[in-house]
Amino acid sequence: MKKVLLSAYACSPSKGSEEGRGWNWAIGLAEMGYTVHCMTNFDDKQKIENEHKKLNLPNLHFEFVELPWGLDEKLFDPNGKTIYLHYYLWKRKAANRAVKLHAEHSFDIAHHATYGSFQQGTCLYKLDNCKIIFGPVGGGQMALPIFKSYFGKSWRTEVIRGMVSKILVGYSGSLRRTLKKASYIINTNQETKDLLDNSKLANSNKSRLTEIYAIPKKYNTLPYIEKPDHEVLNIIWVGRVMPRKGLNLSLHALSFVPNDIPYKLTIVGGGKSEDLIKSWIKEYALDTSKIDVLGQIPFEEVANQYKKADIMLFCSLRDTSGTQIMEAMAYSLPLIVLNISGARNLVPESCSLKINPTSGDGTAKNIANAIIEFQSNPELRREKARNAHAHAMNSKWERRIKVFTEKYYEN
Repeated sequence: MKKVLLSAYACSPSKGSEEGRGWNWAIGLAEMGYTVHCMTNFDDKQKIENEHKKLNLPNLHFEFVELPWGLDEKLFDPNGKTIYLHYYLWKRKAANRAVKLHAEHSFDIAHHATYGSFQQGTCLYKLDNCKIIFGPVGGGQMALPIFKSYFGKSWRTEVIRGMVSKILVGYSGSLRRTLKKASYIINTNQETKDLLDNSKLANSNKSRLTEIYAIPKKYNTLPYIEKPDHEVLNIIWVGRVMPRKGLNLSLHALSFVPNDIPYKLTIVGGGKSEDLIKSWIKEYALDTSKIDVLGQIPFEEVANQYKKADIMLFCSLRDTSGTQIMEAMAYSLPLIVLNISGARNLVPESCSLKINPTSGDGTAKNIANAIIEFQSNPELRREKARNAHAHAMNSKWERRIKVFTEKYYEN
């Protein structure tokens, strides 16, 4: 089998999101028989080594790239701004490690799996005589100006982010070399593909839109959960509490749900805007007895909340994909999503009610109408719940990686 150098800056056996994706790429490729050397950072090193021993995969090797002078401890903060500097410095050091590893092992494939944003490119472009795969990556999606009010003071940062992304496409040496050197550029959403294709650096023949979204392995055997019909609609919202995740919009939507419509919203997640939740609830004059704010809870406990819920509300204003979407569908939850960014490609119509953004209060009102429809039409909810579970079970890592490698590793 072929030898693979996997760049997975974010990688952990005990976390979801990017870290979970990095871990699943590494073990999934090794389980298929590829010899895998996975470069990652120091975070969760002990957990990775412990789980690695349990797996008995002698063809899987982890290469921990660590920064000198205590910079890992000083800069590594996934929820803070210093993480971008840490990633930049890590990438530079990882480039040297990649070159040395390639000289020793002569890799057939060098694959950048995480981080999943295109802006900084990948260090793997420095390798010669091997196939380079960049992605799946996103980051080209932009928040719509009609959502400016939901960002508050963060809107300025959002605008700057969009400008920086466009500038990097034109002037980032690392990104330019990545796009030119890559054999395939795998995009997670249409916005990113359009941005990179229009740059004229990404050959349209090697630029792809992928469905490499998968459920965590621990969910592979989850049965379909038939939720009983009851009057109160249990809604779950999961994510980091930050402007682009759209919790403000979700709460605004509830203000248009008539008082006689029974529902219960459970909010799972913490973040820099967590302190604003109470003020949003007050601003929209919502009934506090209908809202539970759980904050950040362990990954394992989130599953219990999925089991209790009837539907998921996922109204992210800008998102590459949304790991919690796949988790929710595995737990037989239909969704209400905005028809933009990653959710547009990730969530089938058969599993959800999709909301097309409109100006003013229109988006919030349409979300409210979707909530009312699910509450008043149990059969619709059950139908979409069955479809969601079926879609999730068809989206296991084993199948997704098999399809991906057949397309991009073996051709």
